[in-house]
Amino acid sequence: MSAPRRSGRVSTLASLTAALAVALAPVAARATAPAPDLKAKPAAPVDKPMGPPAPPEAKPSPAESAAPPAINVPGASATPPVDAEAALERARAAYEYGEMEMVVDSARLVAEGRLHPTPAQRAQALRYLGIGLYLTGRQEGAETAFFDLLRLRPRTRLDPTNTRPDVVAFFENVRRRHAAEINEAASNRPGKSLTLAFLPPLGQFQAGHTARGITIAALEVISLGTSIGTYAQLRSWDNQYPGHTFMPPPGVTGPNHQDDARTLKVINNVSVAVFAATVVIGIIDGVASYMAVEPDEAGGSTSVADLFLGGYRF
Repeated sequence: MSAPRRSGRVSTLASLTAALAVALAPVAARATAPAPDLKAKPAAPVDKPMGPPAPPEAKPSPAESAAPPAINVPGASATPPVDAEAALERARAAYEYGEMEMVVDSARLVAEGRLHPTPAQRAQALRYLGIGLYLTGRQEGAETAFFDLLRLRPRTRLDPTNTRPDVVAFFENVRRRHAAEINEAASNRPGKSLTLAFLPPLGQFQAGHTARGITIAALEVISLGTSIGTYAQLRSWDNQYPGHTFMPPPGVTGPNHQDDARTLKVINNVSVAVFAATVVIGIIDGVASYMAVEPDEAGGSTSVADLFLGGYRF
């Protein structure tokens, strides 16, 4: 009886052992599998070259990305100048404001003849151009502009009251170093005649002051014509009634011109005075223009005629 009972127990134990082994098989398989390498990195693609990483793209700062503010020069129009006078006015305003690049750009239009300037306007533009180029660090260009100015107007001086001392010193150095060429150009100036300076308005036209010449010519014609006409009428009345009485003698019937003659004498004297003054001012202005007395940087004029014309600039 003991042997069969032991055999049944053994078979039951074997069955339980086999069932437990089947249940624990998946757990044992997971326990024996290798753990994944969490630090492993994917391999680099074959078609991309290996090398140092590119630096990050720099982003502009708000100050750099902002557009530079537009410079508004008081007295200077935003539209391009249409003539030499407008360009010089723009250069003058920029010069007073300290915007030297605008001075150079505006003066260059006149100095290079693109706006058909008069000789006086070109001389003023060369002055602005030379100053602007010097103050912007372009001394070679400034020397060329000053040299051209001195060849055109040998007696030109920079006003030290509104020009920096280093610019004045540079200008005078150009005069000294090129004295021979400047003097030769002054003695051989084409179209310049001292005789014409004594014949207004020819002296004004010679200097390029067209408006001034037309004004002087008109004053001369009107005053001279008035003086000649009034004198002729007075002579006619004087011949009609001898004795400079301009009235018929007693017992003679005729028109009485005594009051009219008195008025014509006043008109004649005034017209003669106007003609003489116009000729004198024209001669002074013509000689001054011939001797290269030119407007200064501020736009005024050192011409002697301006003292008589009361600041009438044209």
